[in-house]
Amino acid sequence: MIRAKITGSNGATLEQDLPLAIPQLHQEMYKAGIAKSPRNILLKGDKDVNVQLSADSEIGNRLLRVFSKEDTLADAHIVAFAVSSAREEILPELEQNIIHNQYLTKETLLDDIRDMTQAAGPVKLTFYCPLVGQLDDGECDEYIDVGSGFLAAYQDQIEQAIADEQAPEMGDMAQYMGSNPGVASKLMSAVWTVEEVDGKLLGRIDCHLKEPLTPEEMADLRDEIRGQCSDGLGEGFEQRPISTDEGDLYVSYWNSDDYFLCTADELEEHMEPHQSL
Repeated sequence: MIRAKITGSNGATLEQDLPLAIPQLHQEMYKAGIAKSPRNILLKGDKDVNVQLSADSEIGNRLLRVFSKEDTLADAHIVAFAVSSAREEILPELEQNIIHNQYLTKETLLDDIRDMTQAAGPVKLTFYCPLVGQLDDGECDEYIDVGSGFLAAYQDQIEQAIADEQAPEMGDMAQYMGSNPGVASKLMSAVWTVEEVDGKLLGRIDCHLKEPLTPEEMADLRDEIRGQCSDGLGEGFEQRPISTDEGDLYVSYWNSDDYFLCTADELEEHMEPHQSL
């Protein structure tokens, strides 16, 4: 889709087709003698590395126009990946938008891919789960367990942190939850976030589906979400500190002693037994 010619100040050169995962791209550059990270290489006017982008298709050539002088080589990968991995349900409209220069920046392109993907799943299904927090205040030898009320005070920071964990370069989380073919064919988008409910901060997972799930598919989707909370997305997220005025905060979508994963319709019956969260 996009081809990058990357030349270091020492004359080392690498020609690479994009998209290519950023860690792998960095590895290929390093082997070629270019040590600078793709995240730190400006597409235009970088003082250490020269980047020339080209394309052999109309779509690719139009995409080159969305980049600004602040965008990096990593951004070029993200754009190429987002378009090449777009769901087939939105691809014809997306390609027409690109050809007709509907996107002036990479941000508008990425936002539209997200919005179009979710719109292609008109059935919205929301799940909730308890959050668990631990605080490293820099003074105690052990982390301090904090309640959901404490987490609610830092909702904005937690919400931004889980959004950052679902970076565009990863694609939509729906692509990681396809063990059941029925779920895979219906699930267009899955987004982890948080929501305050009755003064308590809960984990929220918004799923957009093309059509309702069967009972079996619903059970399998719950299992997939639990797996992401415990061993996938949630496992990485709970290991990353969130900076607060009171220290580094670590938040888990899984480690509650009284764990539940319920739909919005089921939430009320779960909240009463968990008022002590």
